[in-house]
Amino acid sequence: MLTITLPPNVETRLQDEARRQGIDPAEYASKLLEEALPHPDQATLDLLAKWKAEDQTDDPEEIARREQEAEEFMRSLAQSRIDMEGPNARKLWP
Repeated sequence: MLTITLPPNVETRLQDEARRQGIDPAEYASKLLEEALPHPDQATLDLLAKWKAEDQTDDPEEIARREQEAEEFMRSLAQSRIDMEGPNARKLWP
């Protein structure tokens, strides 16, 4: 449980709006906070989107380098799986 102190004018506005909506002021405050606070998943998605925007490029050489790097990484993962599980390991990459 959390107790917060609101300035009188904010408390009055909260009570008025809660009354208008027909709900308890504490319930209304909780609803407002839930809607305003970022969900952990959304914060992660926002961060990933920011990183993607920062790394965007239209340079063909850079795109080719990144694709090559990704392919090498996937082949390395596949090889590690084969090394750990043997030759009958499920193939993850062509």
